[in-house]
Amino acid sequence: MESIQVKTVDPIGQELLKSAYQRGLKLSWDRFEKLQPQDGFLRVGLSCPYGCLQGPCRIDPFGRGAEQGFCGLDRDGMVAALFLRLALSGAMEAMPEEKGGSEPSWPPALKDAVSRALKNLGGDRTSPAEAQRAAALLNRPMESPESLIRQALRLALLTVAWLLKGPASDARKKSLPLKVGYGLLAQKEINIGVCGRPSSEFLKSLLAEVDRIHPDNGQVLSLGEFIPLDAGCLPFTCTSGEAESVLISGRINGLIAGPGTDPSIIELCRTLNIPAASSIDPKTIRGLVQKAGEKKPPGLQAVLQLQPSWVEEAEVVVAPSHLEESFRQGPAKKIAVLGGADHPCHPLGWIPTEVTPALLGKGFAVAGWGDGGLWMIKKGLASEKTKRPVQILGGKRGPVLALKALASSGRLKEVKGICFTGLKSCQDLAMALGLACLGLRVGMAVPLPLWGSEKVRNLLQERLAAAGGSLTHFDHPAQADEILDWFLK
Repeated sequence: MESIQVKTVDPIGQELLKSAYQRGLKLSWDRFEKLQPQDGFLRVGLSCPYGCLQGPCRIDPFGRGAEQGFCGLDRDGMVAALFLRLALSGAMEAMPEEKGGSEPSWPPALKDAVSRALKNLGGDRTSPAEAQRAAALLNRPMESPESLIRQALRLALLTVAWLLKGPASDARKKSLPLKVGYGLLAQKEINIGVCGRPSSEFLKSLLAEVDRIHPDNGQVLSLGEFIPLDAGCLPFTCTSGEAESVLISGRINGLIAGPGTDPSIIELCRTLNIPAASSIDPKTIRGLVQKAGEKKPPGLQAVLQLQPSWVEEAEVVVAPSHLEESFRQGPAKKIAVLGGADHPCHPLGWIPTEVTPALLGKGFAVAGWGDGGLWMIKKGLASEKTKRPVQILGGKRGPVLALKALASSGRLKEVKGICFTGLKSCQDLAMALGLACLGLRVGMAVPLPLWGSEKVRNLLQERLAAAGGSLTHFDHPAQADEILDWFLK
């Protein structure tokens, strides 16, 4: 209980965590603490990723145990291979839906940077075949660490190219209004939460059913996922790291679990007797919406008095053209991009709400995305009422939106850094690597599995430096002042 304040900076979130403790409910923080110490071999990259079934093999990071795997693979090859596997997974996450992906195309403003990066990586183009080549390299450990790192960076470029393409619907929109805050839970009597990424068709059916059955007192809220709609974004009750806490608030009457929903969310709904349904089957919608209005779930109605006014609003940029216009008009000569997923290594919201005001005070223009962007909205930093509001970039591909807009507006050289406050998927890592390949200064607030090999770290930095970029990462969860100092250097 004495550590509540180091788990989230939000006072309401702290009350919800106290309630969970008093009721004996186990949330993500409890699981995280029980997992400590986490696998040290994986954390530094010294757990073999080849999966040959003659292992598993691990190399002692301190040189007192095994120095090679069963096949003879050394520490440098093991770290490089694990890094390539993560980059391959990231590229596969970003691959467009069409079979085998698509040939990447780059905006004219990025052609020089792409050409320079590819020349540095031994080729004049990237293609979906990069994924097959990476898979072949990960069949048996016969390639050098240099080859593995080079292939990881080529996959990272492919990932950025695919993310730049984005959904076709984005081209028809500039920005979307968004509401964020716990106060949303007090605005309606029936609240149906959405986790993961349901299809747009499913969401339209869900919203129509809620309007039909609960026309005056029902609403649908996102529990941490950016979900664009025709006229705006689905309102955010919370960030992704707060989703479990919101479920115990007693204000969620039903849950829709889309693809990507954590198993813990479903299990907690069972424990709390909250009706839940998968977004895979549209037939579940009517039954869930009806059940949501039958009874109130147990929770904190008598303890946690939420005010409907506790909501912040912002405009979320979804089209690079709109962001480009903003950058062209902006007077700031220094630009910082900060965001990413909540991460248990840090108190939720700590880095974005500490670093962003300091950067604004130093004359930076700031853009945020992901959970980091939501925390900026909750703090009021994106409000039009402020002197220099933060730009909020929609979805997980926020940094590539910024990349395209900054390149088109001729302000790419004014970017002092793109910092990821947390990583949740391999796509995040591959995107960060791709941005660094294109000459940008990229930072990480969480450790990467590279500290088991100094040679691999040096190889990576040399490749990125040759393209004019860099990747800064720490061997520990970075403090807010370390991230601020990194931006100011």
